[in-house]
Amino acid sequence: MAANGVFDHTVKIVATIGERTSPAYDKLEEILGQGTIRINLAFCSKERYQELRDLIRRIRTKGGDKINILLDAVGPRVKLGNLGSGVNLKEGAEVVITTQDPKKLATEDRIGTIFKELPKFIKPGDPILLAEGKFKLETIRVLNETDVLTRVVKGGFCKKRGINLPKTDLPVPALSDNDKEDLSELLKEPDVDMVALSFVRNVTDVKMLRDFLEQVGRPDVRIMSKIETTSAVENINAIASVSDALMVARGDLWAELENPWTLPSVTCDIIKAGQTIGIPVVTATQTLSSMQTNELPTRAEVDELYFLISRGTDCIMGSEEFAVGIYPEAVVHSIRAVGKEVDKEIQKSLSVPRYLSSTPLDRELAGIIWAEGTKRIRCICIISSRANYLKEVYRHRPKKPLIAISNHAQSVHYFQLFQVVPVLAKFDVTDDASVIARAALKQLNLFGQQESALLIVNHTGPDTTRDHHFSRIEEIPLPSSADSLD
Repeated sequence: MAANGVFDHTVKIVATIGERTSPAYDKLEEILGQGTIRINLAFCSKERYQELRDLIRRIRTKGGDKINILLDAVGPRVKLGNLGSGVNLKEGAEVVITTQDPKKLATEDRIGTIFKELPKFIKPGDPILLAEGKFKLETIRVLNETDVLTRVVKGGFCKKRGINLPKTDLPVPALSDNDKEDLSELLKEPDVDMVALSFVRNVTDVKMLRDFLEQVGRPDVRIMSKIETTSAVENINAIASVSDALMVARGDLWAELENPWTLPSVTCDIIKAGQTIGIPVVTATQTLSSMQTNELPTRAEVDELYFLISRGTDCIMGSEEFAVGIYPEAVVHSIRAVGKEVDKEIQKSLSVPRYLSSTPLDRELAGIIWAEGTKRIRCICIISSRANYLKEVYRHRPKKPLIAISNHAQSVHYFQLFQVVPVLAKFDVTDDASVIARAALKQLNLFGQQESALLIVNHTGPDTTRDHHFSRIEEIPLPSSADSLD
C-alpha cells in the first residue's frame, strides 16, 4: 500500500489460481500485493499443485510473506459423468441418470453420474438441478440400483457437470475420502494456512475437518466453511461459532434455496453471522464474471459490489476472473475502487456500532472505540500473537482503521481476510508495546503531527478464551518522520 494510502482500500481480495497457466501468475504478487490465494482442488491436479506451491513460495519471498493460502477442498463428488462438449436436454423428454460407467459419453436420453449413491437417496418428485440450477430434471422413479428415470422440466444445452439435490437428504460427509487423501499429502508441508470445506451442513461437518487436521498434525490450519446448502443457512450461527471464516458460495446456494430470489437477504444473514463473532466473510461467484474478457466491469457488477461491501462482506472472491481471465489487474483495481467509495460513505454516515453486546469486555471496548473524545485518533493498533483479540475488536467494526500487529506469520496470513492492515513484527512478550506499535506505523510510512493511535495490547494471554480483558489500552502519538526508534 502506498505511503499515504495505507487505508485507501480496506476490502480484501481472494484470487483463484488453478490448473490453467495464466501469464498473470508471474506478477501475481505485484497485482495482488496482499490478500488470499485460493487453490481450487476440484480443478487442480497434484502435479499442478506442486508447481503452484513453488509459485506461492516465490511470491512470499518477494512480497514479505504477506499472502494467505487457501486450499478449497472438493467435497462430496455429486457430479455428472462424461458430457463431452455438452448434451442437449429437451423439455418434457425422459432421461435416465445412471451410475453405470460414468466415463461413457452422455446422450440425450442417458447421462452418467459419478455419484454412486444417487439411486439410494433420491425419491419420486425430487428435483435434480444441473449447472447451478440452470437446468432442472424431476425424478419419476428409481429403476434399479444404478438407474434413475427423470423428466426434463427446464432444458437447454448443458456443459457443466455439477448436480444439486435441494430436496434430497444426503447422509454424505462434507469431508470426503478423496479430500482426506488429498489433504493428507498436501498438508505435509507448511505452505497452507486454511482449508475451505465444501457443502457444510452443520457443526458436525466442521468438527470432522477439525479432528482430521489434528490427526494429520496440522491443528494450526484454519477452516473456512462454505455456505452453499439450505441446512447450512438454517444452522449458520452455530457453524460460524466453530469456523474461522465463512464463504457465501452463491452458485450452489442459489440452486439449493427453495426460493432463489431470497439470495440477497440470505447473503446478508450470513455476513451478519460472521460479524457477530468477529470472523471474516468472503462473498463468491460471478462478482465480476464479465471481466474474464472485458477490461471494465458492467454497471450492474459495480452496483452489486457496492451493495456487498457496504453490507459488510470482508472479501470479494474472483474465480475465473483470475484463473483464466486476461485482465486480473483491472479486476483488483475495480474491487478496490468500489471499496474505497464504500469506505468514504461509512466515514460520513456511521455514527453507532454495527454490533452491540452487554458483556463487560464489549462495553469496555465499545466505550473506548466509539468515544467522542477519540476524534484525534487516526487508527487503532492491535498487538497480539494470535487472532482472537483482533476478533474482539473487529466485531465492533470501529470507524477508525485497524492495524493488526503480530509476531506469528500464520496469524498475519489469516489477517489478510479481515479489513485490516496486517503487520508482521518481531517482538517478545516483554517488549514495550508502544515501541512495537510505533515501529509498525513507521514501517507503513504513517506519520502525523498532533495525531495519535489507540493501542490495544494482548500478546501474553492464550488464544483460546474470550472472557478476559485486554492487558493494556492506551493512546500513543503517531511518529513524526524525524522520529528515531532506536
